[in-house]
Amino acid sequence: MRLTNMRAVVVLTALCLSVSVMAQNPTSSRGTVQQTYKWQEPEKKPASTRPRIELTPIYGYSLNGHINLYRAKFKMDNSDHFGGILSLEVAPQSLVEFTYTRSKTTARYEDYLTGAKDNYDMAIDYFQLGTVKELNKGPLVPFGMASIGITWFNMITHGVSDHVSFSAALGGGIKYFFSDRIGIRLQGRLLLPMYFSGGGLFVGIGSGGTSSGVSVSTGVLTVQGDFSGGLIFRF
Repeated sequence: MRLTNMRAVVVLTALCLSVSVMAQNPTSSRGTVQQTYKWQEPEKKPASTRPRIELTPIYGYSLNGHINLYRAKFKMDNSDHFGGILSLEVAPQSLVEFTYTRSKTTARYEDYLTGAKDNYDMAIDYFQLGTVKELNKGPLVPFGMASIGITWFNMITHGVSDHVSFSAALGGGIKYFFSDRIGIRLQGRLLLPMYFSGGGLFVGIGSGGTSSGVSVSTGVLTVQGDFSGGLIFRF
């Protein structure tokens, strides 16, 4: 009787140990099943390759200068101006931009010989296409710019002909961005309307053979400048 009880106790103990081991190391008839989990970082979205676009309405003050004529002077009063700038990024920190400004003013024609004086109402419209180079990245961005285009001396007074001339501009300024989308722009420009005083075509024959060429002479019609600022909307 005692031997039977001892056998029962041994069997019961062995069964308990087997259950404990199985709980710590799960097994099945096919072998040990082991599951492993690998941490996967969330996929990073690719950076946008769309070029940066900036739209900047501007307002400022123009120094309109004067034009020296034969025995006369044509003086254009300084005045405010308004316009806008559309900029497109073509390379890192390099943009191509189109600028339009309009300055409404009064001009005075003074004849040195007769002393006659006349006043005219007019507007000066600048259409410029150029490049901008930003000097660094960050909220505060200094930049330089150069452009070419046309200047329209739009005579509002009736009976006086308009004048359109080729022009160039050099300038610089700063941008400051409050966020990725909004900033301000402050700039100054030197404006150079030009005229073509003549041209020629020549053909020559000499000991070295024939030669030909084209010559065009230009000059600065007047020196102007402006200072402006505006709110940048970046897209």
